[in-house]
Amino acid sequence: MSRSNAAESGGPSLTLVQRLDARGFLSLTLRHGAPNLLTLGLHGFWGRSAIRRRLWAATDMNGEPLDYGGLGIELLIGALAKLLVVAAALAAVLAAVQGLGVWGAPVALIAAASVALFMGFCRFVSFVYLATRTEWRGQVFEVDGSSAAFALGELRDAALIALTLGWWRPAADRRRDALLWGGLHHPHRPAAYDAAAAARRPLYSAFAIGWFASVMIGLFAGGVAMGLAAGFLPTPALGTVPTLVELAALGALALGLWLALTVAWAPYQAARRTAAAAGLGLRLPLCWRAWARLQAGNTALRIVSLGALAPYAAARESAFVFARLEEARRRSKRARAARLSAGVRFTPLEMKAGS
Repeated sequence: MSRSNAAESGGPSLTLVQRLDARGFLSLTLRHGAPNLLTLGLHGFWGRSAIRRRLWAATDMNGEPLDYGGLGIELLIGALAKLLVVAAALAAVLAAVQGLGVWGAPVALIAAASVALFMGFCRFVSFVYLATRTEWRGQVFEVDGSSAAFALGELRDAALIALTLGWWRPAADRRRDALLWGGLHHPHRPAAYDAAAAARRPLYSAFAIGWFASVMIGLFAGGVAMGLAAGFLPTPALGTVPTLVELAALGALALGLWLALTVAWAPYQAARRTAAAAGLGLRLPLCWRAWARLQAGNTALRIVSLGALAPYAAARESAFVFARLEEARRRSKRARAARLSAGVRFTPLEMKAGS
């Protein structure tokens, strides 16, 4: 069981309690893993709904449980709509480049902007979906804001991220968290997101680690693709059919590079979660090394099991986060007790003459 008790921003106190044993998700994994493999991932939408339902049921907010009412078919419809729009945009880009050559660049740019706009719309709708499918004290959560305005903001951020080679991303993430979490509210609990508290948590130093590591990993992968690593890695020559040994080597290399990227971006992911938690009034001390080990292990579990162990990986991550919230709560309680005990002063009694 883990609990977080916090009110960093001075708003209404928030208490989260989770009673979760990650090992209990192994049965859920077995129940949904095999159908997911047999249906080539199609059953995964129903498995994801089951995972959320179990996680929500194991979490109490201010002493009362959460309930998830989403359905797998709803997730499937949303994924299909997203896939169709993105596929149509990519097809338009390909047709423009092939048919118009250099003059197809404006069409490709418009298609890319349309994808960024649509993905922003999908991100807002997905957040609203989670909120309206989460019930607490007999009523669901709500989200204020406009999907169109949010999507336009995402389009602007995508353009700035491209122009700055990615360095606008921390600012874009802060804006997104403030809009989404700041608009989340419940009839029994008003919205309480302190963007100033979140901004006090640094992001750019952790982002720099992930950015420079990604550049180095990209250069290494490019060298391998050009055949520069043929001397120490069995990679196929350009224009030849790879052998089984070469395919196995490339697969192992791809897995290693993916895990390396996961570790490289772990400091930023940990810093971003800490900042978002601070905005919600929660203290979430995440050690990036422990977070990197967790994410690398979960990534390996998902890849090796072809997604069958996804429920177990989700439970491990949830248990990890709530354990850190509980640790922060205990430290805060001990520090408060120490301050109170340090403030106690015993005044010596004075005896008057003749008394």
